[in-house]
Amino acid sequence: MLNRGTDGPESVDYPDHAHAVSEDVSSEQAELGILICGSANGVAMTANKHSNVRAAIAWTPEIAELARQHNNANILCIPARFVSEQTAIAMVDAFFSSQFEGGRHARRVSKIACMALTLLVGMPFAMRGQKENVGSYPQIHNTHLDTTQMHLHLSVLASDGFEGRETGQPGQKRAAMYLEAYYQNIGFEACNGGSFFQDVPLVDTQIFGGWVEVEGDTLALIDDFLLYPGLEVLQLESKPMWFLGYGIQEGKAWNNYKKFKKGGVAIVREGEPLNSEGKSFLTEDGSESSWAKSLNQKREVAADFGASAVVVALEDAEFDMRKSRMRRWILRKSTSLNAAVDGDGSDIPTFFVRASVVDAWLEGSKAGSLAEHLTQVSKGKASKPVLLKKPFSMAIDQRRFPYEAENVLAFLEGGDPDLKDEVLVITSHYDHVGIIEDEIYNGADDDGSGTVTVMELARQFQKLYQKGMKPRRSVLFMNVVGEEKGLLGSQHYVENPIFPLENTVANLNVDMIGRVDEAHAKDENYVYLIGSDKLSTALHELSEEANRTSVQLALDYTFNEPDDPNRYYYRSDHYNFAKNNIPVIFYFTGVHEDYHQPGDDVEKIRFTKMSKIGKLIFHTAWDIANRDERPAVDKVNDFPSDR
Repeated sequence: MLNRGTDGPESVDYPDHAHAVSEDVSSEQAELGILICGSANGVAMTANKHSNVRAAIAWTPEIAELARQHNNANILCIPARFVSEQTAIAMVDAFFSSQFEGGRHARRVSKIACMALTLLVGMPFAMRGQKENVGSYPQIHNTHLDTTQMHLHLSVLASDGFEGRETGQPGQKRAAMYLEAYYQNIGFEACNGGSFFQDVPLVDTQIFGGWVEVEGDTLALIDDFLLYPGLEVLQLESKPMWFLGYGIQEGKAWNNYKKFKKGGVAIVREGEPLNSEGKSFLTEDGSESSWAKSLNQKREVAADFGASAVVVALEDAEFDMRKSRMRRWILRKSTSLNAAVDGDGSDIPTFFVRASVVDAWLEGSKAGSLAEHLTQVSKGKASKPVLLKKPFSMAIDQRRFPYEAENVLAFLEGGDPDLKDEVLVITSHYDHVGIIEDEIYNGADDDGSGTVTVMELARQFQKLYQKGMKPRRSVLFMNVVGEEKGLLGSQHYVENPIFPLENTVANLNVDMIGRVDEAHAKDENYVYLIGSDKLSTALHELSEEANRTSVQLALDYTFNEPDDPNRYYYRSDHYNFAKNNIPVIFYFTGVHEDYHQPGDDVEKIRFTKMSKIGKLIFHTAWDIANRDERPAVDKVNDFPSDR
């Protein structure tokens, strides 16, 4: 055995070592060679420059074995970024123990060699006579997505070595580097200040406990009080408490805040004042008002009046029911963008306690009790604020863990000088849910299927581009992170776009297209489309036409209605584009028994079906990128954007 590498951690110039190993194999000093390097793309290209060398990149022992058996590979290139030491050793064992099977494989290897020679000889002449064209070509109709390529990449990304690709975890980082290496290898250049990444600042927040104290009486978090997580204020010391009835300020008609003093803690009831017939005093017809429907309205008013916190009194039975429902939500780790939050709403600390606890606080005050307050209110008159002579203190053990994750971007500049500043964005999310209770959730369908489809779409566009067939508009292929945490990667992009949103003509989003749902168990020739007709008539019509002239899938619009109880429109990354008035199409084939389960594996993916949907996306994208006019926004979206 010849060792052409190093035995220490020092940095080396990889071509020197790749050439040395390749020379050993080419000159038959060694039968087989092993090269281990970052993404392995560079060493593979270096090795294949040598005569009689057939270098193959592999990510699993199975692929290493196939490279030897079917391709007669004699140098195995291992991407150190993407495989563990244990996997690498298994790959070497598989490669060394396999034999070339010859026969039809020998004929295929011979064909590949002849084709390569023909291409190399013919390319200068072909390139010499080739004109730079832009727009429409007959060859476009014959574009097919390669299921072998898609299967290969999904077998890697959805393997155990990527540990479920949870945002911020090592598996997600490996996936980001894999995507970076892929786009670089197929000819893309970095588009974001020399990087294929857009860093997404995130923070994990988790509550580990807390207490509230009122005049020596201590309440424990969960057992005695609940709260809205994500607090900005974690401590209050001896704040005055005010009982404000329902906590409503509705002009002169109803005002619970007269003489309330800034800095106090607002204690309020749920709901709204009702008469003896159970009708609201706040509406002309007695119907339920917005105050009864939304606690946020009461929180915002309290914040406007300078309250330091809101405490909501719940009937004891209602508190116990919410406790069982909210416990996990309060104590779980939550992820958000690590940035200032703009927009409506209030971040005022909000607590929930039992009505019996509030009654004890009211004892001896002018309010008397909640029952007495109810009697007073039933007469149709707003109660005045009551200052309680009992200070309120609290402390919450909430911890923040900031970090960064990465959106991955591959940008193809358009060929039309007048249109290349306009950008079509094609997205998938490459993150998944990681490891849960020691089980790896590989997320082959969610959203490995969308991710490898976007990868293959990028490859097809790049192949055409390199042959001079350029789209008129630019295309951004983007694999976003943090979708499973709340669409965070795409949210960060639209709030910090690499290319201006006003120049973004549409978003095509691909999420879970590799399986079938129960409604289509007997026919996989379908795809759900969501959002295509919500902002742009032109986008919907060209989508239908692209399907009619290419793959003739059954386009299912079941989930395209605002009253859809599944609310899929709000649950993938296209939503962040749509709420910015950018036309979108969401491609989806529905949920199945392995959705967010450890059984979502590569073996269950239907690659032929997936490639057919990918072809529809390709033709839709090509049309958008090449038509004279961008899809006009001519409709008012009937999906509200405040969800």
